[in-house]
Amino acid sequence: MVIDVIDTAGNVTEEKIKNKIVVIIDVLRATSVMTTALANGVNAIYPYKDIESVIENSKKNSNPLLCGERKGLKIEGFHCGNSPLEYPHEKVAGKTMYMTTSNGTRAIENCARYARKIYIGAFLNIQAVTDKLVENRDDAVLVCSGTNDNFSFDDALCAGEIIKRAVERDAHIKCTDMALALKFIADHSTDISTTLKGCKHFEYLKSIGFEGDMEHCFTMDKYNIVPEYTDGKIKIA
Repeated sequence: MVIDVIDTAGNVTEEKIKNKIVVIIDVLRATSVMTTALANGVNAIYPYKDIESVIENSKKNSNPLLCGERKGLKIEGFHCGNSPLEYPHEKVAGKTMYMTTSNGTRAIENCARYARKIYIGAFLNIQAVTDKLVENRDDAVLVCSGTNDNFSFDDALCAGEIIKRAVERDAHIKCTDMALALKFIADHSTDISTTLKGCKHFEYLKSIGFEGDMEHCFTMDKYNIVPEYTDGKIKIA
C-alpha cells in the first residue's frame, strides 16, 4: 500500500488517482460540514461544483436542504451555509442536502470519474477514515482541496495526521515524498490551532465571524463514521 497526496483540487489528474482510493479533505469547512451533517442524521448529500446545479437538481426532491457558500458566506436563498454548527440533529435529521462550496465539492467532482472509491475526511472522523484506508490495503491518495487552487495548511495537517496514524498501525505502508513531508509536520504538531496560527484561510474565517467553527472542526475523532461518495451522492459507508 502506498499513500500519496495531492495539494489542491485543481491538481487532480487521472494519472494520479485512477483506480485508487481517494480521501477528499476540506477541513475549513466542506468535509467537516458533510461529516457533521451525516452524523446528525442527514440521509444523503448531493455535492455540485456550481450553484445552478444545486438549484436544478434539488427540484427532484420535495423537501430539499440547499447548502453552501461562496467566499465563506451562505449563498443567498439557501437554507444553510458552510458552518457545521448550522447542522444540528433537530434541523437536518431525515433531510437530503444539495451542496456547493468553493473548493470541497469541486474536489469531489474532479475525482469522481477516475477514483475507485471516494471517502470524505476531516479531523472530526480522522481515526475512522484511517482505519478504513488500512483495512482496504489499496493505494490511496489524500486530496487536499485547498483554497481557490492554493495550498491550505489546514487540509495538509489533516492529511499528515491520517498518514501518521496509518503508518503507526501498519509499518509496511509506503509513502511518497509529499506524504512523508506532511507526516513530519503532523508528528511535530501538538495543537491544531497553534500549528495553524497565521494560516490564511483559518485567519480569514475568524475575521468574518466563524471562530466558533474552528473549535468544532479541530475536534479529533468526534464522529466514528466514514462518508463515501458513490453514484453522485455522499452517504455513510
